[in-house]
Amino acid sequence: MANEKEHYAKLARLGCILCRQNGIIDTDTPVEIHHIRRYGQPRKTANTIPLCMWHHRLGNTSVHSLGHKGFQKYWGWSEEDLHEKVEKLLNDN
Repeated sequence: MANEKEHYAKLARLGCILCRQNGIIDTDTPVEIHHIRRYGQPRKTANTIPLCMWHHRLGNTSVHSLGHKGFQKYWGWSEEDLHEKVEKLLNDN
């Protein structure tokens, strides 16, 4: 549990990965941890990415509003693409 909290804290310090991909690097905006779950995968084993509340769950263009395919079509990046970018940022720091 401590490792999970530490990992989430590292994600939060990155700021929203989608905002970052769109050229907005704002680490002051609070993020929510999005679990990338596929085909009934348990939440605790899912990969995670930091998203601001607008990209996570609010509005018409959030991952929870658009769904997996719609999110990728609208934004041009899949959740897995964003996860790869998060992992690279974490490994570079």
